[in-house]
Amino acid sequence: MTELTDKIMDFFEIDWVSVRDYGISIILTIVITYALIYFIRFLIAQFFRKTNFISEKKEQTIESVIKNTSHYVAFFIIVLAAIRPFVDIKDILVAGGVIGIVVGLGAQKIMTDLLAGFFMIFEKQFQRGDFVHINGELEGGTIEDMGFRVVKIRLTNGKLMTVPNGEIRKVENGNVEKRRIFESVIISFKENPSRIEELLQEVCDELNVRHKEYLKKDLQTGEYVEIYQVHGLSSLDVSPLGFKFSIKATVHDDHYLIASQETKKLLAQKIYDHKIMMPAQQVVLQEPEKDFNH
Repeated sequence: MTELTDKIMDFFEIDWVSVRDYGISIILTIVITYALIYFIRFLIAQFFRKTNFISEKKEQTIESVIKNTSHYVAFFIIVLAAIRPFVDIKDILVAGGVIGIVVGLGAQKIMTDLLAGFFMIFEKQFQRGDFVHINGELEGGTIEDMGFRVVKIRLTNGKLMTVPNGEIRKVENGNVEKRRIFESVIISFKENPSRIEELLQEVCDELNVRHKEYLKKDLQTGEYVEIYQVHGLSSLDVSPLGFKFSIKATVHDDHYLIASQETKKLLAQKIYDHKIMMPAQQVVLQEPEKDFNH
């Protein structure tokens, strides 16, 4: 009986020195790993802050990808450090092929997201800060954070939408170096088209002065790609209510929203100031035919 008791006590005997050393090694691994990661991220941020080799959006995209990827790297380093005292790392590497097959079958969705994220980032389909529409959604949003697995988009209503990269099939990117402002207005057929065209030219001249910093310039010639100008009168069958006139210009993608809003506001103000007649919708009411047989 005494021999059995001794065996049970030996089985449950804990080597507290080994437990202490194991705990200290794990804590040191966590501290050193995250210290190195934050130090590398700090160096990259300082490098971007003091240089202008690439655009600000690309800098933010690189920082976002490094930030998200570093969490996965730290996790795997800590896991390897935790299992190292119990399992030989060489055995894990030898069995890596089998483990890879098992994990691959069980995590096909994650692998799809990672591969899709890899190609989207390196093909530069979009960057952090871009305004995009995903999969044809009517409500777009701004890329707030992106990594190899998911993309986080801040919608116009303020909500944060997280989309796995593997589920992104179609992207409409409104920020690809330049965007074209194309604003139209429909005027009553009773107005003189020549008068409207002169008024729109005044609007364009004023916008060309006001939006000098917004207009896109050619990097080689230094000239504006497309200043504000009257696009002209659309075909007469576009609207049955009146003439359709448009103005156009090419601006930097970063300034598109504010330039577009100011263009709409100035157009509306000019139309109001000059008392331009807008088309009036006519509603024809048809009385039902009376039955004279009764």
